[in-house]
Amino acid sequence: MSEIQTLETPAGPAVLRRSRRRTLAISVLPDGSLELAAPEDAAEDAILAKVEKRSRWIATQRRAFREMNIAPPPRRYVSGATHRYLGRQYRLKVTMGESTSVILKGGFFQIATPNAEAAEVEAALKSWFRVRAKEQFQKRVASWADWCRKRRLPEPRLQLRQMPKRWGSASADGRIALNPELIHTPGPCIDYVIVHEICHLKHPAHDKAFFRQLSVLLPNWRTLKVRLEKTEFS
Repeated sequence: MSEIQTLETPAGPAVLRRSRRRTLAISVLPDGSLELAAPEDAAEDAILAKVEKRSRWIATQRRAFREMNIAPPPRRYVSGATHRYLGRQYRLKVTMGESTSVILKGGFFQIATPNAEAAEVEAALKSWFRVRAKEQFQKRVASWADWCRKRRLPEPRLQLRQMPKRWGSASADGRIALNPELIHTPGPCIDYVIVHEICHLKHPAHDKAFFRQLSVLLPNWRTLKVRLEKTEFS
């Protein structure tokens, strides 16, 4: 059972958990709060010194979460409104039709619904995006099957999951959960999230070994991370 306490650090108050781990782990949560996981025998002064050393990184993470938490303007589902698919922006052309259809042609989403009402258009377009998300994510996740098999890791399996604060997550049994909203981002950003979660199958924590593995598999991951954080869906 780990010991839990609140610790005042150079980066503000933090929840400190002590356990039988060997190194200190620093985590910034989506709400900006700080969590520390430290060895049972780690001196408090040493913990505070390490937090201070990572203060710039902590500030960067908090800023990124603040930007992610800013509510974007509501999406519109009328002719002329724009929506992103794989990082590119397309305009809507809405018409009435006997049946519902969505066709991507040139720079437009051509959408037909029985009444051409915004609610119908929204449902049709969201359904189209979800189908494309499953197609795009599935083939990208499946491409890592051999890599995992050679390292005796569970075969990665896709799961679409709406997550308000996260792009993806990984489970020990190989499930890679991806936020379907990723379909709006550029392909390289999707690959970054997938590779990030694949690395977690081998290295569950965000420790040095995890980031070494990520850097080997995706040397430009930092650039892609920044690009992903700046993506707008409006």
